[in-house]
Amino acid sequence: MHSNSVFVVDGGNTHIKLGVISQGELASVHRCSSVHEMGTLLNPECTVVMANVGSPEMYSECQQLGCEIYSLDPLGKLPFANRYLTPESLGIDRLCNVAAAHALHPQQNVLVVDAGTCIKFDLINANGEYCGGSISPGIALRYRSLNDYTANLPLLSPAAWELLGLSTEKSLHSGVMGSVTGEITWRIEEYRRLYESLTVYLTGGDAHYFDMGQKNSIFVDENLTLKGIYALYLFQNP
Repeated sequence: MHSNSVFVVDGGNTHIKLGVISQGELASVHRCSSVHEMGTLLNPECTVVMANVGSPEMYSECQQLGCEIYSLDPLGKLPFANRYLTPESLGIDRLCNVAAAHALHPQQNVLVVDAGTCIKFDLINANGEYCGGSISPGIALRYRSLNDYTANLPLLSPAAWELLGLSTEKSLHSGVMGSVTGEITWRIEEYRRLYESLTVYLTGGDAHYFDMGQKNSIFVDENLTLKGIYALYLFQNP
């Protein structure tokens, strides 16, 4: 890796994604379970750009690696207008998703659906205004809550599902996976009813569970957040 490479870090609630930006493009992506594991890929000459919604200790842990660390400022300047009423509580990952969508489709209505620990919807309109969105429990949280708050329901992992579950496990899969699929489908339809010529991006670690494909202006990009981290870094550090 070249010393002038930029490393972009998406510190989530479940895992860490490390992207390598070379010549302005995302060259590779690594999933890490800890900062220590991430450190095997870095060296003191690296520039590391971080967007962290996970462990608050991650920044100081990365500093110990000896790299130059730049932490994105959610209240810093943005390449779009922020209409969120509580910007101080807005997750930097949501801003990065919107920044990537805006860079890819300026002057268009774009909806980002991030299916990860939480399912987040975020909209930026054709006037370059971030209009907010929604947050709901992700797939793993839904499975876990059914196990945590009942006496007899097992803890399951995502699996193929069908409408009619003929066993308790199949019923759980139908309930969880079906509800998430229904939520995403319904919300996209509602946004399309309100915003013409809407482009939709599906991203996040659980995006692969939804066979929406790149059709009907729905684009699947599991690394959209990493691209947005780099886009915001360039804007805040011209």
